[in-house]
Amino acid sequence: MKEKLYVFKRDYPIPRQKAWDLLADTEHLNRVSGLFPVDFSDSAFEDQKLFRYAKAKAFGLVPLKWREHPFEWVKEEVYSVERRYESGPIRLLLWEVALEDSETRLADGSYGTRVTGTARFTPANVLGHAAIPLAGLKSIKEIMKYLDKYIESNHHSGYDTMPVKSPPEIDQGRMNKIADKLLSLHPYPEQVKQLCYHLQSAGDDEVLHMKPYVIADKWQFPRKEMLTLFLYAVKESLLMQEWHLMCPNCRVSKTTVSSMKEIKDQVHCDLCGVNYEMSFDQYIEMQFSVHPSVRKATDQTFCLTGPAKSSHVLAQRRISPGAQVKLQYPPAEGRTRVRLLKHNKVMEQGQSDNSQSYTFDGEHWNSPTAALSSSGGSLMIMNRSDEEIIVVYEKTDWNGQAVTAAEITSLQLFRDLFSSEVLSPDQQIGVQSMTVLFSDLKASTALYEKEGDAGAYHQVSEHFRYLKKHIKAHSGTVVKTIGDAVMAVFYREEDACLAALDIQDGIDQFNLEQQVQLSIKLGLTSGPVIAVNANDLLDYFGRTVNLAARIQQKSHGNDILMLSNDFDRVKSNLNSYQFDLTSETAELAGTVHMHQLIRLSRITKPAKREKEEIS
Repeated sequence: MKEKLYVFKRDYPIPRQKAWDLLADTEHLNRVSGLFPVDFSDSAFEDQKLFRYAKAKAFGLVPLKWREHPFEWVKEEVYSVERRYESGPIRLLLWEVALEDSETRLADGSYGTRVTGTARFTPANVLGHAAIPLAGLKSIKEIMKYLDKYIESNHHSGYDTMPVKSPPEIDQGRMNKIADKLLSLHPYPEQVKQLCYHLQSAGDDEVLHMKPYVIADKWQFPRKEMLTLFLYAVKESLLMQEWHLMCPNCRVSKTTVSSMKEIKDQVHCDLCGVNYEMSFDQYIEMQFSVHPSVRKATDQTFCLTGPAKSSHVLAQRRISPGAQVKLQYPPAEGRTRVRLLKHNKVMEQGQSDNSQSYTFDGEHWNSPTAALSSSGGSLMIMNRSDEEIIVVYEKTDWNGQAVTAAEITSLQLFRDLFSSEVLSPDQQIGVQSMTVLFSDLKASTALYEKEGDAGAYHQVSEHFRYLKKHIKAHSGTVVKTIGDAVMAVFYREEDACLAALDIQDGIDQFNLEQQVQLSIKLGLTSGPVIAVNANDLLDYFGRTVNLAARIQQKSHGNDILMLSNDFDRVKSNLNSYQFDLTSETAELAGTVHMHQLIRLSRITKPAKREKEEIS
């Protein structure tokens, strides 16, 4: 039957970047526009094409089944999707949204946005001829009204909020009670107020699987403060925490578990067709959802593969067998690359002998690199394989707004609140880089001889509290105590160094207040570790841990010892301290080679420095 074409065009008084952020979030867009929830299959491959089967009921009555092919897009310019129906009144839908600057100037000097929506329907039967104007066209019009809803909702609320379909039902009494408790725990009342407002007013999808750093950046609050609030909110049953196991290629959550004990060391991605090993650094993220006792949010899917689902992908294009297509790509900061979905064949950013034209033969690219410009451009891609390929242009940097397992488990607050969160005994998960710090008391045997068991135990306990205070203040955590020694870990090595410097800088004042004469030995290093369950506690093992312990053994007391290459990486962050620096070569027990060590001593901090603390 004959195709029906509809074109919608509107100008909106918002910048193109904001319009893209709203319209590219097709999950929320479809939900608010009154479309129906969809059940998607795993990725399938038939007729030389990649797609997912989708099933839904229009108006809860008319069953629909279609093949949804991967979206195509160029960030902040255009996106489109093809749906081929196998049941229902429609045979084919092609939907495209294009954005360009309008002629309207906004108050800040930027331009507004002109949005053009193009819908191509092919009816399957006579019913389809009638259904398209009544149902399909109505849905498209609602999508085009979405930006109007955003502008109106923000005019009334004063917050940068997404429009919602209908107000949610909230247990207001419970919400108020928890909010009062949070205000006593978290010293930033505006953050508590805005989180509660969000949980009361946002759509279901916005209060499920929340990323605290994304929300912190949107609301312009410090990230660590918001993460602290989210952790307290979990403890008070306002939120629930969940672990998401992410695919390293498509960076989409493949499995979600509520407890670390459910995490497995391998996960399968149906889209990429690969098994991959878990890593605390990147592939395991913590996200948060509203607690059902406060609000029952329905976790339904309205769109699975829109541009917002893969925000690191800046352009994506389908190319048929034997076709040559121009891949437009937008400007980007940092490293980028070209990759194929499913095949995962990559061309890294770099110079190319073949300039702007590249060929995939079904097994390999004709060049290991592509000439990609940070200011954007285009590539000619030739598909000489016998099947459709999906070409993506993506940023290679990992998501800086993700709260990774490596980071969250290195926070003292997390350990204090959720000490039972450990891996199952049979799992070992790698961490690409963690900084391990060991401390020990110098001449502790003599201390027990002098003070007696009770007196020495009290002094040692006070010294543990002193260490924990500084470790916690610099986003680290005490893993365990071993006699008079402490093992601590930090996600960022500069935090470990700053904690060590503060410990040695403040030890004289601690001794004065406690009427003692303690000397602390400190050693640290960074590198890969293995996270394990040790006696129902999250612990770390491996060469880096052993090396940090050996480095600490070379300490004389009231100093800090580290490898010279570790010091070179962090020295620019230590400018607010004064110290004597010496270099020495030493043999460390259990290692083969000699090691170049840096010793920091006579440590002082003459200028007072603001510290970022999770308390």
